[in-house]
Amino acid sequence: FAKLIKFSEHASPYLYHVVELIEEQGLPPELALLPIIESEYMPTATSNRGASGIWQLAALTGKLYGLKQDQWYDGRKDIDASSKVALKYLQYLYEKFDGDWLLALAAYNCGDARVMSAIRTNKRLGKPTDYWSLKLPQETMYFVPKFLSLVYLIKNHRDLEINLAEIPNKPYFSSVTLNNQINLQRVATLAEIDIKEVKKLNPALRTQTTHPKGPHKILLPVKHVDVFHTNMAYQAKKTPINKAKQ
Repeated sequence: FAKLIKFSEHASPYLYHVVELIEEQGLPPELALLPIIESEYMPTATSNRGASGIWQLAALTGKLYGLKQDQWYDGRKDIDASSKVALKYLQYLYEKFDGDWLLALAAYNCGDARVMSAIRTNKRLGKPTDYWSLKLPQETMYFVPKFLSLVYLIKNHRDLEINLAEIPNKPYFSSVTLNNQINLQRVATLAEIDIKEVKKLNPALRTQTTHPKGPHKILLPVKHVDVFHTNMAYQAKKTPINKAKQ
Protein backbone atom coordinates (compact mmCIF):
# COMPACT_ATOMS: atom_id res chain seq x y z
CA PHE A 1 0.00 0.00 0.00
CA ALA A 2 3.06 2.29 0.10
CA LYS A 3 2.48 3.42 -3.49
CA LEU A 4 -1.14 4.27 -2.72
CA ILE A 5 -0.04 6.47 0.18
CA LYS A 6 2.46 8.21 -2.10
CA PHE A 7 -0.21 8.78 -4.76
CA SER A 8 -2.51 10.37 -2.21
CA GLU A 9 0.28 12.80 -1.32
CA HIS A 10 0.68 13.74 -4.99
CA ALA A 11 -3.07 14.32 -5.28
CA SER A 12 -3.31 16.49 -2.16
CA PRO A 13 -2.94 19.96 -3.80
CA TYR A 14 -5.34 19.18 -6.65
CA LEU A 15 -8.00 16.76 -5.40
CA TYR A 16 -10.37 19.30 -3.83
CA HIS A 17 -10.55 21.27 -7.08
CA VAL A 18 -11.05 18.17 -9.23
CA VAL A 19 -13.86 16.92 -6.96
CA GLU A 20 -15.54 20.34 -7.16
CA LEU A 21 -15.53 20.22 -10.96
CA ILE A 22 -16.92 16.68 -10.91
CA GLU A 23 -19.73 17.69 -8.57
CA GLU A 24 -20.57 20.69 -10.76
CA GLN A 25 -21.10 18.35 -13.71
CA GLY A 26 -23.02 15.79 -11.67
CA LEU A 27 -20.55 13.01 -12.44
CA PRO A 28 -19.55 10.11 -10.13
CA PRO A 29 -17.06 11.36 -7.50
CA GLU A 30 -14.98 8.22 -8.04
CA LEU A 31 -13.72 9.79 -11.28
CA ALA A 32 -11.48 11.97 -9.13
CA LEU A 33 -9.36 8.85 -8.62
CA LEU A 34 -8.79 8.31 -12.34
CA PRO A 35 -5.67 10.55 -12.46
CA ILE A 36 -4.05 8.22 -9.92
CA ILE A 37 -4.25 5.45 -12.52
CA GLU A 38 -3.36 7.74 -15.39
CA SER A 39 -0.46 9.75 -14.01
CA GLU A 40 -0.11 9.24 -10.24
CA TYR A 41 -1.57 12.78 -10.10
CA MET A 42 1.66 14.19 -11.54
CA PRO A 43 0.82 17.18 -13.79
CA THR A 44 4.13 16.91 -15.65
CA ALA A 45 3.64 13.24 -16.52
CA THR A 46 4.04 12.37 -20.21
CA SER A 47 3.46 8.91 -21.63
CA ASN A 48 5.59 7.23 -24.28
CA ARG A 49 2.71 7.97 -26.69
CA GLY A 50 2.79 11.68 -25.95
CA ALA A 51 -0.26 11.94 -23.66
CA SER A 52 0.24 14.57 -20.94
CA GLY A 53 -1.01 15.90 -17.63
CA ILE A 54 -2.83 14.32 -14.72
CA TRP A 55 -5.54 13.04 -17.11
CA GLN A 56 -3.02 11.92 -19.77
CA LEU A 57 -4.81 13.69 -22.59
CA ALA A 58 -3.62 13.15 -26.14
CA ALA A 59 -2.70 16.24 -28.15
CA LEU A 60 -5.57 15.62 -30.59
CA THR A 61 -8.13 15.22 -27.81
CA GLY A 62 -6.94 18.48 -26.29
CA LYS A 63 -7.29 20.29 -29.62
CA LEU A 64 -10.77 18.85 -30.24
CA TYR A 65 -11.89 20.30 -26.91
CA GLY A 66 -10.20 23.65 -27.40
CA LEU A 67 -7.14 23.26 -25.17
CA LYS A 68 -4.42 25.69 -26.22
CA GLN A 69 -1.10 24.01 -26.98
CA ASP A 70 1.86 25.99 -28.29
CA GLN A 71 5.52 26.78 -27.50
CA TRP A 72 4.52 28.77 -24.40
CA TYR A 73 1.71 26.74 -22.91
CA ASP A 74 0.34 23.18 -22.90
CA GLY A 75 -3.25 23.15 -21.66
CA ARG A 76 -3.11 19.40 -21.07
CA LYS A 77 -0.89 20.12 -18.05
CA ASP A 78 -3.12 22.91 -16.75
CA ILE A 79 -4.89 21.48 -13.67
CA ASP A 80 -8.10 23.44 -14.18
CA ALA A 81 -8.34 23.47 -17.98
CA SER A 82 -7.36 19.82 -18.46
CA SER A 83 -9.75 18.62 -15.76
CA LYS A 84 -12.66 20.41 -17.41
CA VAL A 85 -11.79 18.86 -20.78
CA ALA A 86 -11.25 15.36 -19.36
CA LEU A 87 -14.63 15.46 -17.62
CA LYS A 88 -16.37 16.69 -20.77
CA TYR A 89 -14.73 13.86 -22.69
CA LEU A 90 -15.77 11.29 -20.08
CA GLN A 91 -19.34 12.64 -20.15
CA TYR A 92 -19.34 12.28 -23.94
CA LEU A 93 -18.12 8.68 -23.72
CA TYR A 94 -20.68 7.86 -21.02
CA GLU A 95 -23.50 9.11 -23.23
CA LYS A 96 -22.10 7.43 -26.33
CA PHE A 97 -22.06 4.06 -24.59
CA ASP A 98 -25.61 4.42 -23.27
CA GLY A 99 -24.74 5.20 -19.66
CA ASP A 100 -22.23 2.37 -19.18
CA TRP A 101 -19.28 3.70 -17.17
CA LEU A 102 -17.17 0.59 -17.68
CA LEU A 103 -17.36 0.99 -21.45
CA ALA A 104 -16.76 4.73 -21.10
CA LEU A 105 -13.61 4.11 -19.05
CA ALA A 106 -12.42 1.48 -21.53
CA ALA A 107 -12.92 3.98 -24.35
CA TYR A 108 -11.03 6.63 -22.38
CA ASN A 109 -8.10 4.25 -22.32
CA CYS A 110 -8.06 2.84 -25.84
CA GLY A 111 -10.40 5.10 -27.82
CA ASP A 112 -14.10 4.95 -28.54
CA ALA A 113 -13.54 3.61 -32.06
CA ARG A 114 -11.73 0.56 -30.66
CA VAL A 115 -14.51 -0.17 -28.18
CA MET A 116 -17.23 0.31 -30.82
CA SER A 117 -15.38 -2.09 -33.12
CA ALA A 118 -15.25 -4.71 -30.36
CA ILE A 119 -18.98 -4.24 -29.68
CA ARG A 120 -19.82 -4.69 -33.39
CA THR A 121 -17.72 -7.85 -33.52
CA ASN A 122 -19.52 -9.36 -30.52
CA LYS A 123 -22.93 -8.45 -31.95
CA ARG A 124 -22.02 -10.15 -35.19
CA LEU A 125 -20.98 -13.27 -33.26
CA GLY A 126 -24.07 -13.19 -31.08
CA LYS A 127 -22.03 -12.51 -27.93
CA PRO A 128 -22.76 -10.10 -25.06
CA THR A 129 -21.48 -6.54 -25.50
CA ASP A 130 -20.68 -5.60 -21.90
CA TYR A 131 -17.12 -4.62 -21.01
CA TRP A 132 -16.20 -8.02 -19.55
CA SER A 133 -17.26 -9.81 -22.74
CA LEU A 134 -15.32 -7.66 -25.20
CA LYS A 135 -11.93 -8.41 -26.70
CA LEU A 136 -9.92 -5.24 -26.08
CA PRO A 137 -6.19 -4.42 -25.83
CA GLN A 138 -4.53 -6.02 -22.82
CA GLU A 139 -3.79 -2.62 -21.30
CA THR A 140 -7.49 -1.75 -21.42
CA MET A 141 -8.48 -5.10 -19.91
CA TYR A 142 -6.22 -4.25 -16.96
CA PHE A 143 -7.21 -0.58 -16.84
CA VAL A 144 -10.84 -0.88 -15.75
CA PRO A 145 -10.30 -3.57 -13.06
CA LYS A 146 -7.36 -1.52 -11.78
CA PHE A 147 -9.62 1.51 -11.44
CA LEU A 148 -12.37 -0.50 -9.72
CA SER A 149 -9.81 -1.96 -7.31
CA LEU A 150 -8.50 1.51 -6.51
CA VAL A 151 -12.03 2.75 -5.78
CA TYR A 152 -12.53 -0.19 -3.40
CA LEU A 153 -9.23 0.42 -1.61
CA ILE A 154 -9.90 4.14 -1.16
CA LYS A 155 -13.46 3.62 0.07
CA ASN A 156 -12.31 0.97 2.55
CA HIS A 157 -8.90 2.35 3.47
CA ARG A 158 -9.70 2.60 7.18
CA ASP A 159 -10.86 -1.01 7.45
CA LEU A 160 -7.80 -2.06 5.44
CA GLU A 161 -5.56 0.11 7.65
CA ILE A 162 -4.18 2.16 4.76
CA ASN A 163 -2.97 5.48 6.15
CA LEU A 164 -3.63 7.86 3.28
CA ALA A 165 -2.37 11.42 3.31
CA GLU A 166 -4.82 13.80 4.99
CA ILE A 167 -6.38 16.01 2.32
CA PRO A 168 -8.10 19.12 3.77
CA ASN A 169 -11.67 19.71 2.62
CA LYS A 170 -10.81 23.16 1.31
CA PRO A 171 -9.06 24.57 -1.76
CA TYR A 172 -5.28 24.55 -1.77
CA PHE A 173 -4.96 27.05 -4.61
CA SER A 174 -6.78 29.92 -6.24
CA SER A 175 -6.27 31.76 -9.52
CA VAL A 176 -5.16 35.33 -10.09
CA THR A 177 -5.67 37.04 -13.44
CA LEU A 178 -2.95 39.17 -15.02
CA ASN A 179 -3.16 41.18 -18.23
CA ASN A 180 0.56 41.43 -18.96
CA GLN A 181 3.23 38.80 -19.52
CA ILE A 182 5.12 38.13 -16.30
CA ASN A 183 8.21 36.23 -15.25
CA LEU A 184 7.56 33.32 -12.87
CA GLN A 185 10.34 34.40 -10.55
CA ARG A 186 8.58 37.74 -10.15
CA VAL A 187 5.33 35.91 -9.42
CA ALA A 188 7.11 33.94 -6.71
CA THR A 189 8.66 37.09 -5.25
CA LEU A 190 5.35 38.98 -5.18
CA ALA A 191 3.55 35.98 -3.65
CA GLU A 192 6.43 35.44 -1.20
CA ILE A 193 6.76 31.75 -2.05
CA ASP A 194 9.43 29.56 -3.62
CA ILE A 195 9.42 29.50 -7.40
CA LYS A 196 9.18 25.70 -7.19
CA GLU A 197 5.69 26.13 -5.76
CA VAL A 198 4.72 28.42 -8.64
CA LYS A 199 5.95 25.88 -11.17
CA LYS A 200 4.22 23.02 -9.34
CA LEU A 201 0.85 24.74 -9.59
CA ASN A 202 1.39 26.01 -13.15
CA PRO A 203 2.99 23.10 -15.01
CA ALA A 204 1.29 24.10 -18.27
CA LEU A 205 3.76 26.97 -18.67
CA ARG A 206 6.61 25.78 -20.86
CA THR A 207 8.99 28.69 -20.20
CA GLN A 208 9.94 30.94 -17.30
CA THR A 209 7.25 33.45 -18.27
CA THR A 210 3.53 33.46 -18.97
CA HIS A 211 2.19 33.53 -22.54
CA PRO A 212 2.82 36.78 -24.49
CA LYS A 213 -0.91 37.07 -25.13
CA GLY A 214 -3.04 37.72 -22.04
CA PRO A 215 -5.03 37.66 -19.97
CA HIS A 216 -3.28 35.01 -17.89
CA LYS A 217 -4.51 32.92 -15.00
CA ILE A 218 -1.83 31.96 -12.52
CA LEU A 219 -2.54 29.49 -9.73
CA LEU A 220 -1.17 30.33 -6.29
CA PRO A 221 -1.66 28.83 -2.81
CA VAL A 222 -4.81 30.36 -1.32
CA LYS A 223 -2.97 31.81 1.67
CA HIS A 224 -0.59 33.73 -0.61
CA VAL A 225 -3.13 35.30 -3.00
CA ASP A 226 -3.75 38.38 -0.83
CA VAL A 227 0.00 38.80 -0.34
CA PHE A 228 0.47 38.71 -4.11
CA HIS A 229 -2.23 41.35 -4.73
CA THR A 230 -0.88 43.58 -1.96
CA ASN A 231 2.65 43.46 -3.34
CA MET A 232 1.41 43.98 -6.90
CA ALA A 233 -0.52 47.09 -5.82
CA TYR A 234 2.53 48.40 -3.95
CA GLN A 235 4.78 47.85 -6.97
CA ALA A 236 2.26 49.56 -9.26
CA LYS A 237 2.33 52.65 -7.05
CA LYS A 238 6.13 52.72 -7.05
CA THR A 239 6.52 52.18 -10.80
CA PRO A 240 4.06 53.22 -13.54
CA ILE A 241 2.61 50.14 -15.20
CA ASN A 242 4.00 51.04 -18.63
CA LYS A 243 7.50 51.19 -17.18
CA ALA A 244 7.28 48.21 -14.89
CA LYS A 245 9.65 45.40 -15.65
CA GLN A 246 7.58 42.27 -16.10
